[in-house]
Amino acid sequence: SQQSKLKFTCHLCDRSFTEKWALNNHMKLHTGEKPFKCTWPTCHYSFLTASAMKDHYRTHTGEKSFLCDLCGFAGGTRHALTKHRRQHTGEKPFKCDECNFASTTQSHLTRHKRVHTGEKPYRCPWCDYRSNCAENIRKHILHTGKHEGVKMYNCPKCDYGTNIPVEFRNHLKEQHPDIENPDLAYLHAGKNDKEKQKIWNATNSYI
Repeated sequence: SQQSKLKFTCHLCDRSFTEKWALNNHMKLHTGEKPFKCTWPTCHYSFLTASAMKDHYRTHTGEKSFLCDLCGFAGGTRHALTKHRRQHTGEKPFKCDECNFASTTQSHLTRHKRVHTGEKPYRCPWCDYRSNCAENIRKHILHTGKHEGVKMYNCPKCDYGTNIPVEFRNHLKEQHPDIENPDLAYLHAGKNDKEKQKIWNATNSYI
């Protein structure tokens, strides 16, 4: 089975992989190392692998060369096509070893497993609310009314804040082009003001 082949496990988050090189690439998520920079003019994004950078580059060019032979779908990456084809086949290769749950993606299985472990790795920066799902944190902040006026995405270098992800990305690229890892700042964008300086220091340490 798919689960029995996952023999290389991350000691920081328990993600598992079939190959050692895949685990090594995954560990860069924890260290912030992203050596492959996008070569598109004015783009400041960087990536763990050359293939990830090439996939990103296609978002600039609009190229979608991975075609489904069963319908009109065109994907920008081989991974996108593989995921799409599971809609046709019904294949769910990622199976829970504690219940009958099965998923089309590893990320959905990882999220599901938190139902069994009780793990809640995502927390609200402004109160004690925790969740096993990042989307629940977004809903909690934006829609419960408990944090009126709070912005989900706060810039680590200035007082700018917004609830719209694309506006935050544009702000980073246009106002702070010296940030070489804007996606790292994006990941930590929901932290509160007290933590901003620590986050900016951490971001700088990867540059």
